[in-house]
Amino acid sequence: MSRSLVTGGTSFIGLYTVKILLERGHFVHTTVRSLKNTQKLKALSDLQNNSFKDAMAGCDIVYHIASPFLVPQQIKGGMKDCIEPALQGTQNVLQSVNETQTVKRVVLTSSIAAIYSDSADILKMKDSTLAEAYWNVTSTAADNPYSYSKTIAEREAWKMQEAQSR
Repeated sequence: MSRSLVTGGTSFIGLYTVKILLERGHFVHTTVRSLKNTQKLKALSDLQNNSFKDAMAGCDIVYHIASPFLVPQQIKGGMKDCIEPALQGTQNVLQSVNETQTVKRVVLTSSIAAIYSDSADILKMKDSTLAEAYWNVTSTAADNPYSYSKTIAEREAWKMQEAQSR
């Protein structure tokens, strides 16, 4: 039986991922941001080093889905609300993966927002065609922090993958 960790297991994509994994016979660990049902949950901070290590212990596969998603009206500060949690969460998950020998595979969900934010990004693409080779270059912490957070978190994931020690 495979053991999987799904970060963000109560998110829209996370719920379906957990459901499918359970249907396929996986033993699933998950992380969530809300502790409403504390009987089955343990509080972990995604902003602290090694915060995913306990949840990841014994897992074969890690699905990193967790990332803050807020509508613009909910964002008080782009760095604090979106960018820092997305970047530090990704760094901490991948650092823990690199230190957890049982993990053999990582699936990281990103977003089309990492490729483009507005038409200015599309105009720079060959034939105005979206492709994985392109990055969103117009978003900032002040202008569309969600898209910026997805872009920098994915870029960091690729950078860490290149530098991993195993």
